[in-house]
Amino acid sequence: MRGKKVDTDFLSQFISQCVIKNFVNQDDIVKQAKLEISDIDEQIKKVEKLKVIRSKLLDVISTFEKKSNSHKEEIRLLSFFQMQKPDICQYICHQLQDENMKLEELYFGFYPVADIIFCVKQLIEHKIISKTGDVLIKGDTFDEYVKFVLREV
Repeated sequence: MRGKKVDTDFLSQFISQCVIKNFVNQDDIVKQAKLEISDIDEQIKKVEKLKVIRSKLLDVISTFEKKSNSHKEEIRLLSFFQMQKPDICQYICHQLQDENMKLEELYFGFYPVADIIFCVKQLIEHKIISKTGDVLIKGDTFDEYVKFVLREV
């Protein structure tokens, strides 16, 4: 049999099971073996299909796990878009783009002082700018705010 050793214990057990099922002649035993092989082949085909589906499901998981990590960044950036008076915030960031400045220096622009103070507080809350004494400086998220919200490089 194809140069391999016959498992006599399995052969003996299979014949015993066939006799219990009233398969006593050689043709019936062969037919039963072929039927079981066919069942096993069908199960193998199902498992192969399941392996393909499993692989695709793993792709889904890896895709969403990666996106969930990048979504955390996007969610943080979304808070920038919820800020009120974006034109005044943009004005303040433009003033701080090149150098630090005193808060009072912003009062001489086109916007009311109350609105400027309100926007400075918002920008500080979002860590876009920081205040040291009466001097405004770029905050931890200044570059991100300028890049993603104001569309500048």
